[in-house]
Amino acid sequence: MTKRTGNARFPRTNYKTSRYCIAYLDMLGAKSIIYNDDKNKHLNIINMIYGDARDEGKMFTREGDPSIFIKIFSDNILLAVNTDDGNREQNIEQIIGRVNNIIHEVADYGYLMRGAITEGDFFHNDTIVYGKALIEAVKMEEKDAIHPRVIVKKEITELVPQYFYPCEDGWAMVNPYIFGNGSFDFINFRHTFLSQLRDNKNNEKVRHKIMWAINNFNAIGKAMRQVGSLRSLITREEIENALK
Repeated sequence: MTKRTGNARFPRTNYKTSRYCIAYLDMLGAKSIIYNDDKNKHLNIINMIYGDARDEGKMFTREGDPSIFIKIFSDNILLAVNTDDGNREQNIEQIIGRVNNIIHEVADYGYLMRGAITEGDFFHNDTIVYGKALIEAVKMEEKDAIHPRVIVKKEITELVPQYFYPCEDGWAMVNPYIFGNGSFDFINFRHTFLSQLRDNKNNEKVRHKIMWAINNFNAIGKAMRQVGSLRSLITREEIENALK
């Protein structure tokens, strides 16, 4: 490590934060999976999922779309887009779309995602990610999200409310069930929830989170039925069978 003295102790950069929309995502249970992955099976599955998340910034970018910054570290994904360029609503919608694509792919492989979306001061380059918005997003994910959901700062839900679903604790969550391939994706979520419930039936803490997700899934499904969108809910019998 360099020992700086004299004028060398003063920084030669003039970096500044800008206003960004930040999404911070965490795959539930990934730390345990990584720790116990003796044959590297899940390493390669997670690598594929995270690689697809990285490519989201390229594959779905159209002319005029904002540049999406994506940083992947261990079991976390960070997405960020500048909202100071005069296209705040469009740019935030781009982040929401990327988040939903990631949630859907993770569910396809039997995993669940938790996270938070916020907006505020942020800076990034090839080495550094820094800023109040990042700290706020991490705190929201760790302390407030709790369940398998991506919660959103109030100012963002007020801007584009059509993408979110209100939760009983006052937070709004990204509604993944209005995106993707309709009933097919809905079936994938059903399978993932029941599979996770079977795998964690003896872990009370995790089981509680999955049951929250199932109840929320059914509540949103019932609301979608009321507007003519048929969705197959998770029944009490299916839950009881998963817990046997």
